[in-house]
Amino acid sequence: MDFQEAYTRGSEALKLNLLDEAQQFFEAALKLKPNDIYTMNKLAMVLKERGDFEGARALLDGSLKVKKEDLYTNYLLGNTYLEQGDIDKAIATLEQTVKMNPADRYARNSLALAYRMKGDYARCVEILKKALEVNPSDLYNKLSLATVMFELGESAEAVRLAGEILKKEAQNAQAMVLLGRAAIEKGDFPAAQGYFNRVLSIDACNSDAHYYIGRICLETSTMEEAREHFNSALANASEKGSILKNLGMIYMDKNMYPEAEEHFAMAINLDAEDAFTLSNMGKLLVMQGRHEDGINYLKKAIQVQPDYAFAYYNLAKAYKDCHDFPNAIYNLMFALNYEPDDVYAVNVLGRMFLDAGLNDRALRTFDQVLEEFDAKDKFAMLGKAEALEAMGQLNKATLVLGQLRELARGDKAMLEKVDGHMQKILKLTRG
Repeated sequence: MDFQEAYTRGSEALKLNLLDEAQQFFEAALKLKPNDIYTMNKLAMVLKERGDFEGARALLDGSLKVKKEDLYTNYLLGNTYLEQGDIDKAIATLEQTVKMNPADRYARNSLALAYRMKGDYARCVEILKKALEVNPSDLYNKLSLATVMFELGESAEAVRLAGEILKKEAQNAQAMVLLGRAAIEKGDFPAAQGYFNRVLSIDACNSDAHYYIGRICLETSTMEEAREHFNSALANASEKGSILKNLGMIYMDKNMYPEAEEHFAMAINLDAEDAFTLSNMGKLLVMQGRHEDGINYLKKAIQVQPDYAFAYYNLAKAYKDCHDFPNAIYNLMFALNYEPDDVYAVNVLGRMFLDAGLNDRALRTFDQVLEEFDAKDKFAMLGKAEALEAMGQLNKATLVLGQLRELARGDKAMLEKVDGHMQKILKLTRG
């Protein structure tokens, strides 16, 4: 078998997603022609699909040594870094690719995605808008811009962009899905269902359409119908993990705990080191009173991602439920180490100090909220009054409760708590 035959047969196998055969033929082609960058690039694509990012990167680095400024190789290398999670290297490589060829809409799109993954939405939007300046008819990047705008809460702009796409390309399923999602957000389920039905009339196996119809069915129809669509979504999804995680979250929010556990477990089977899924499985088990199992999952999440504040927070709540206040406080302080501006968590920490009888620390914590975040935080004011009351400083506690009563007008539940403490303090002063 000569080089051309090996390369051709490898390319045909790659088109059919026959990765074993493709790898075999491309490796054979490279033995016959070691410096052929086209073969190196295609073999890198195969390795990337198989999850061998290091092998793919080594091939692409070798390809660039043969032809230093090959645009396609730079583009593939940038995307390999992106899939590997090395965002900074992906950005550097893709910035270079775009600089060499400003008209490369795919490189611009990958660069925008890299900034989106980094959390720099301003730069992401800037790149996508620049792509549309270069080519106003670029529906590929217009759809990406519409999606990002929707994620940023700019639904009206997302709908406008998706509408423009459909005027040019009436069968664009992704634009229809986006319009359906926007309709769900507005609570207009009939309109949303209409968009998703249109998608399924074009592509009966569209995973997104089935998933969102399933969500609509949970709100408007039967659980059985929802399950049918969710199962269709999973059957046709190229990336099942994200759907399983989303379904786990949806079921957990609806207190459908067995269904939530089932889908989190399936997601964990696909990726046993996904901190988000491990943490939410732990939270779910704790909510069901299965604290030991829940704590184990939360600890696994932290082992995978040591700076995961959400996992520390849920671990703290689990220990609190078990009346293990030292571990509860320890883990909540870790959560705040990574999310120091989480006012809700600071208030919870103050409440834990109170429950543990550490009244002076509780007082300092509630004062921190009132001094550094919000001088009118009602929960911090109530906690401060309770700490002062527990420390025997009844006059100061009464003063804080009086201020809280003024702020809490119209808040019946809070006023009842204030009056309860006022009556208790009155009995103490009289007794």
